[in-house]
Amino acid sequence: MKLGSLKAGGRDGTLVVVDSSLERAVTVPEISGTLQHALETWDALASKLESVYLSLNAGEIKGAFGLEMQAMGSPLPRSYQFLDGSAYL
Repeated sequence: MKLGSLKAGGRDGTLVVVDSSLERAVTVPEISGTLQHALETWDALASKLESVYLSLNAGEIKGAFGLEMQAMGSPLPRSYQFLDGSAYL
């Protein structure tokens, strides 16, 4: 399953499910508005997102759009913590 965040949609972006070829995507506001929310409630949402992913790859999703990489943002624009281990030996 491939998930991403569009730059549009506020400070946390907008969750999109992306097909396996990285050519088509669909927003899923009825499941989750942001990737952060999806991760926080993963146990409840993973099967729904997987279903959308499989349907998108099969070409069965209405409302799918061509994915433009310029529209994509950081997966987690406002993550709660950033850890950098580059200074450790």
